[in-house]
Amino acid sequence: MTIGREKKLRQMEIDLSGMKPGDSVLEIGCGTGTLTLASKERVGPAGTVAGIDLAPEMVARAQKKAARNSMDVSFQEGSIAAIPFPDRRFDVVMCSFMIFHMPDDVQRKGIAEIARVLKPGGHLFIFDAVSLDPLIPALEENGITGIEKGQTKFIYMAISYLRGRKENPGTIR
Repeated sequence: MTIGREKKLRQMEIDLSGMKPGDSVLEIGCGTGTLTLASKERVGPAGTVAGIDLAPEMVARAQKKAARNSMDVSFQEGSIAAIPFPDRRFDVVMCSFMIFHMPDDVQRKGIAEIARVLKPGGHLFIFDAVSLDPLIPALEENGITGIEKGQTKFIYMAISYLRGRKENPGTIR
């Protein structure tokens, strides 16, 4: 994919995620940081953005890209199965084109971890080129509600997404 097309794709993800200025955002499986850095542009100086990736070489490339662009974004090694942040830390957690590369047990653990680091009322956004329907039961089991599934087209690809919100304790149903 060309750089111009990747930027358009990442902008589409940011728009669909619902993040806004001042939010705290985590991207899981950040790779070289393109989406993470674009997220920082959206949340602005009042917001915070972090990216984690299993591959140290991807984290190093993302850190260099952030430094080159003078962007205050944190990157570190980390796994969806053990997210290295405290409970209730983020307003938005995103996974883009990565969760279906994981075995089912890691996906389930990862969803529990995402729910752990999301603030009450925080939003989850998952974007992938495969159906995301199999994730819905695990999301619901972990207190993610208002799940919206959708599909969009990008160039020649049909892309699926899920958006959900972590329940606020005390919310009456």
